[in-house]
Amino acid sequence: MIEDKIKLGLFGLGHLGKIHLKCLLELDIIQLVGCFDVSAEMARGVCEEAGVRFYEDPDDLIRDCQAIDVVTPTITHFDIASRVISQGRHCFIEKPVTSSVREAEELLSMALNSGVKVQIGHVERYNPGFLSVKDSIRNPRFIEAHRLSTFNPRGTDVSVVHDLMIHDLDLISVIARSEPIEVRAKGVNIVSPTADICNARIEFKNGLVANVTASRISMKQMRKLRIFQDDAYISLDLLTKESQVISLLDQPQEQTLEIDTYRGKKYISLYNPDVQPVNAIKTELSAFASSILSGVETEVSLDDGIRALRLVEIISAQIENSKDETH
Repeated sequence: MIEDKIKLGLFGLGHLGKIHLKCLLELDIIQLVGCFDVSAEMARGVCEEAGVRFYEDPDDLIRDCQAIDVVTPTITHFDIASRVISQGRHCFIEKPVTSSVREAEELLSMALNSGVKVQIGHVERYNPGFLSVKDSIRNPRFIEAHRLSTFNPRGTDVSVVHDLMIHDLDLISVIARSEPIEVRAKGVNIVSPTADICNARIEFKNGLVANVTASRISMKQMRKLRIFQDDAYISLDLLTKESQVISLLDQPQEQTLEIDTYRGKKYISLYNPDVQPVNAIKTELSAFASSILSGVETEVSLDDGIRALRLVEIISAQIENSKDETH
């Protein structure tokens, strides 16, 4: 008999963990076995309300499951994931994958040796706005990303690069399909001991240049990606999940605008892709479970997590070096 559900346990019942809990309970492909959190009293209350078992011993939860969803502070990811993988269980790890590339590479070695699936929670891969334009992105020349957020004390244990910018670094890496060859970055501490505002310029081997800005002390929320390529300009709002593609065509079509260019007459086409309303977190968790059942590779691999984290470390080092130069 082929199993049609994955027995899964959840580690972490903080803000994001509670969101994962709700999504997991709504997925037919997953049987939520139970949860663990170091804040036992809080976690018991959450589990009781959700009708889910709270585990006193994390190793008992790992033993009773086929897979574990790790939604705990980043500093704990390596310890938990290594315990999960060493027991032959599959693992979903929220971004950033670990505190350092070194730790993530060690997890990769463990996962390869044990043959388990590991997926990283780069949720913007499943943003319906991004999915609506993904097939329109071809050999971009320039990308501009802005991710701004109002201040929230939650998350200030890491820099804005680890907390916010990493989302766009992952998307840009997917789009680029090339290795970064030069990175320049500046960051400023305002309200926390780590950078609260950062701008990075990344040049890739294939010629693509990305300009990425992140702030967690803005007066408004913004998550925008603008992609420029030879034949099109793609505008993507990851917050409102809206997208727009402006293409430059050789031949006129219905409702195109004729313009003169240095290459002769061209025709501008404005297209608003159909954006399907999906819950991105629920979709990524379902994809993880499906990869286990079907035996296919996870859609956001440990390699992907390492690639994004490596850029984070390079940018963070640039910020520290720029601070030293000003002293």
